[in-house]
Amino acid sequence: MEKILVLGVGPGASEYVLPKTMELAAKCHVLLGGERNLALFRELSPEKVALKGSLDNILEYLKKHYGRKKMGVLVSGDPGLFSMLGVLRRHFPEEALEVVPGISALQYFCACLQLSWHDALILSLHGREEQELASLVRGSSKVIIFTDSRWTPASVCDRLVEEGLRNRKVFVGERLSYPEEKILTGGLEDFREKEVSNPNLMAIISESGEDR
Repeated sequence: MEKILVLGVGPGASEYVLPKTMELAAKCHVLLGGERNLALFRELSPEKVALKGSLDNILEYLKKHYGRKKMGVLVSGDPGLFSMLGVLRRHFPEEALEVVPGISALQYFCACLQLSWHDALILSLHGREEQELASLVRGSSKVIIFTDSRWTPASVCDRLVEEGLRNRKVFVGERLSYPEEKILTGGLEDFREKEVSNPNLMAIISESGEDR
């Protein structure tokens, strides 16, 4: 029986799609995912099914055609880091899935900063209320945050300043891996009203090691 391929497609630009991923995608009957991810495979012949808001249409299609079509689900970055893999695991048995890693935006961002990330606190604020944001940042000397349209770098920094945090250096990577990529740096205060292009990722580093 054909497995559902969960394919990590990298941080955004086509040159960061791994050759193995491109090879497997070309053998699929159908590719499913967001418009931005599907665009990376526009030259391939498989049918394309675009994500429409929630994951419902993707899950419905997968359940209907599982075992009859070779299907690849395209996820940004690496499937193991804040992707739809968790949802797929809840709807399909382990043996139904084959996961193919990719280069995450986090890896790419940290490489740009020459920053190791094995000791970082990694947070995603996508679509959630984060009441403990300040305490989490206060308790870690290195925090990397996946932002969203509500929790922008400006709103994150504004919350942290309101909670009394100081002495942090902030890095923001916008449009990572694309030609218009920018890496911005400053302090928490510098970003409180700064508009940043999506998608973006931010790192908050303690400059002294003190939590205050």
